[in-house]
Amino acid sequence: SSYVNNGQLSAQFNFELYNVAQAVFIDPNRSFKDLDAEMKKSLDVFGSLHLMGNIMDSHDKNRFMAYADGAITLDQWNATEEGWANPPEVKNPYNYKKAELYYAYMFAIPGLPVIYYGSEFGMTGLSDPDNRRMMRFGNQLSPYEKEMLKNVRKIVKLRNENSALVYGDFYTLRADGKIYSFVRSDFYERVLVVLNKTDENQEVEINLPEIYSAKQILDLTGNNSAKLDSNKIKISLAPRGWKFYKIN
Repeated sequence: SSYVNNGQLSAQFNFELYNVAQAVFIDPNRSFKDLDAEMKKSLDVFGSLHLMGNIMDSHDKNRFMAYADGAITLDQWNATEEGWANPPEVKNPYNYKKAELYYAYMFAIPGLPVIYYGSEFGMTGLSDPDNRRMMRFGNQLSPYEKEMLKNVRKIVKLRNENSALVYGDFYTLRADGKIYSFVRSDFYERVLVVLNKTDENQEVEINLPEIYSAKQILDLTGNNSAKLDSNKIKISLAPRGWKFYKIN
């Protein structure tokens, strides 16, 4: 953070937050409580409105899908030789959901979401140069990659269409080993974000603050109203599922 000051850089990649987020989304034993604690540290240092870059991977990092699909473990940060000798391919299509969930998180938090080329459809790769494979387009993508790309486009569209996801403050409602739920609020709207990091369906009950005086919850991902009763909302989440709601 010493480089992000007046007269210096406007922002950098937020590596401190990235390191914790990567571990939480990959390791089933890591809790969203860890990520929420790091998020609060980040907001204390940079403020609720900042330009720090949020990443899932980069030209200097192993691709997220390499971790998500088990080609590499979190404790192995350098995999150059493996990248030359045995470059991985995604073996389990379900693991694209892990990357999609990370993007739902990344596009809903304060800061600037940064997509490293190819990761929007789940390109895998180990250390440089394996993480710099040639870009692929259109029919060069598998059906699973096309599906992830379609869903990431939806996530990007949600951020573009809801100002609270760009300019809003950040308020945590729940952070545990399964669920991360928070609200982004600006002068125009409130958006509730709910993430399920488990590989099972989850029935989630979220308690909204009474001060919101919520009358309706609109599902921005499906355009359906969720059940709201006395500031409590009940939500069904698929494995590695995510939901964005507008609170009216």
